[in-house]
Amino acid sequence: MKTRTILPFLYCVLAITPSVSRQSEMMVSQRADSLLDEAYSKGIFSGLLVISHNGKAFYQKQLGFADWSSKKPIEKNTLFNIGSLNKQFTEELIHQLVKENKVSYDSSLSRYLDLYPAEIGDRVTIQQLLDMKAGLGDYLQDPKFNQIRFTDFSLSDLVNIIKREPLLFEPGTRSQYSNSGDVILGAVIEKVTGTSFEENLRRRIADPLGLKNIFYTKAEKEKREERALGTKIDVVGNKKGIDDISNSTPAGGIYSDCADLLAFAEAKMRNALPSARRYGTGMFAGGTPFWNSVIYYNEKNGYSFVVMANTGNIADEIAQRLSSIIKNEPYPPIEFPFGMKLNAIINDKGIDYVKGNVERLAAEAKLPYDDRFLNFFGYQFLEAGKSDIAVGLFKINIGLFPKVANTWDSAAEACMKAGDTKSALKYYRMALNLDPDNPRAQKAVSELENGK
Repeated sequence: MKTRTILPFLYCVLAITPSVSRQSEMMVSQRADSLLDEAYSKGIFSGLLVISHNGKAFYQKQLGFADWSSKKPIEKNTLFNIGSLNKQFTEELIHQLVKENKVSYDSSLSRYLDLYPAEIGDRVTIQQLLDMKAGLGDYLQDPKFNQIRFTDFSLSDLVNIIKREPLLFEPGTRSQYSNSGDVILGAVIEKVTGTSFEENLRRRIADPLGLKNIFYTKAEKEKREERALGTKIDVVGNKKGIDDISNSTPAGGIYSDCADLLAFAEAKMRNALPSARRYGTGMFAGGTPFWNSVIYYNEKNGYSFVVMANTGNIADEIAQRLSSIIKNEPYPPIEFPFGMKLNAIINDKGIDYVKGNVERLAAEAKLPYDDRFLNFFGYQFLEAGKSDIAVGLFKINIGLFPKVANTWDSAAEACMKAGDTKSALKYYRMALNLDPDNPRAQKAVSELENGK
């Protein structure tokens, strides 16, 4: 009797499971569609989304333009800059080398690279580099990198920059996001294998997974007609294409498409990469001010997705909400970037509203309340051609921080662009009173006094 009771019950469960799965996918599709439409209608999303469940892609949508000037539409095969998602490839390569007993997590950096003096190199381990606990900083912020950024630089060029930078803290004592750390891991990969990072990426990840659209060098990217341009969106919503291609690094900059990124994410979810490491569940992002891509994979629910955008950090915003959708949880509406929100506030309530609510607005923007807050957004409006608003914000800043020379200097610059040379001279003189050694203000005062 027990057998007869249980078997029909099991049969019913198995019979309804596919239907429940399809209903879940339908719900995710509908809500994902609304989410993308919301972001696109607000003018802050341009890109694509692909969602997979149990290895089958059931949703894909692309909106916006690969180039907003020519209105070239985004297609399924459009290439995007994936930013720091490169780090996911670098991590996998290290795990493969550990599996092959060519690298040890606990070994010191000095074992592989003669990069630092022994008293530093001996204290930094491979695991610390993976965990961003090695004390290394960010080569992207180094002026020396900006000098070579758009040249045909090599990995050794970056290493030579990084090795001159002091450690930010004692290795292992805390963690801090580090682009430099992944470059050093890339150098370890090259040293141990005797081949380039790019070649390792191709042989050890791209070829095994059948990835055909992983473009590493600047020269490779320039040949690809299907690549998107990055997009700069100003505070009033104007969009400008930014062609910022450069050589990639183990820390960022590869161009790829959604199919290849989804295949990589699903391989991580299935523990099917050559390292045989169990990745299980994760959500990772990469980006610049003009790009943003996210991969998500979850072995427990079988979902994976890729969001790629050539507009700011919107892929992060969409991915967080899509994760909630998959879990059938509530999520907040997508908000405008604060600069666009500030523009709407000024248009609706006037500049005087800003004057009386600066501290609250800084908190809403999640920025420190000091002289830099309005100064930053003043320049955002100046770049957008709204010099009247920019001047108003700089004047408010002067009233709040009258003893900071830069507030006067910025107001003077805005007045110059607005054609108000009388006010510009007045403000530049005030800037010089507070900072007599300011060469730009000295030059401006001299030229204005001489009628130039």
